Amino acid sequence: MDELETPTKFDLQYTESKVIFSICDCSLDKKYSFWCLNREEATKFLKRLQHIEKLTWGQFASLPRKNGITTEKPDSENFVLINNQNSSARKIVEQYYFHFRVEQTDLFRVFGYQRDQFFCITHIDPDGKINH
Repeated sequence: MDELETPTKFDLQYTESKVIFSICDCSLDKKYSFWCLNREEATKFLKRLQHIEKLTWGQFASLPRKNGITTEKPDSENFVLINNQNSSARKIVEQYYFHFRVEQTDLFRVFGYQRDQFFCITHIDPDGKINH
């Protein structure tokens, strides 16, 4: 019975759909937006997004944590930050909030939520200042 209550990392109906990124809900707060990235970080960010967009949601979610997505726990600081930026009409039932690392060895993380086949980016954390 417990397995039915455990949320999945992503909406299973999009398992075979390619991941598509959206920045429409990205924070405009300079410390959490892509505006804070320097040229080198922006290049790494875009290359990582391009790589992920070649994957399906099933492939992306199957990657090890260091390369893939990590689900945010409800009521965590990160969950609240994502939820506050979420403009989806389905926000009340949205449960697929997560982050992924742009680089395995750094704390460069991208936060967001899944809406259909889209990964809607809400925050970028190049300095590791957002709670892990």
